[in-house]
Amino acid sequence: MRWSLVLLVALAGTGAAAVAAWRVRQRYVAVTVRGGSMLPTLSDGDRVLIRRGARGLRRDDIVVVACPDLYTSWRERPPVSGDLTATEWFIKRAVALAGDPFGGGPVPAGHLAVVGDGAYSDDSRSHGPCPVDQVLGVVVRPLGRAAPAHPVREDVHPNPRR
Repeated sequence: MRWSLVLLVALAGTGAAAVAAWRVRQRYVAVTVRGGSMLPTLSDGDRVLIRRGARGLRRDDIVVVACPDLYTSWRERPPVSGDLTATEWFIKRAVALAGDPFGGGPVPAGHLAVVGDGAYSDDSRSHGPCPVDQVLGVVVRPLGRAAPAHPVREDVHPNPRR
């Protein structure tokens, strides 16, 4: 009888730890920066921890957003699902939120303007404001450099991109 109680308590503790780990993985994800659009802030190969979702997003936060379509930008994209393999990603700085001036007018409700820190960046200056439903998450902190990988061209590298 005592051993079964000890086993039950041990299993409950293990189950609670597994649930806690699952919840953390649902809320946070580590991504690797590819490309130089965020230089000098972030370099190719840097890893960052992001908190999923746009809740609490502020101007000047670094965000991961879905890569816009070449022809329609973000206009016809479904909301991001959080599946890292479902799309390619941009990592950019949120420079303007709904109502803030950007590019000759205010950013529309439910949108934000994202811009890379580097000299060469594909961002809201060419695609317009990004819908908030295209935000995968907000960078919480840097995690260091990724382990060296096989060389891959930036334009064909799997998620996240830039």
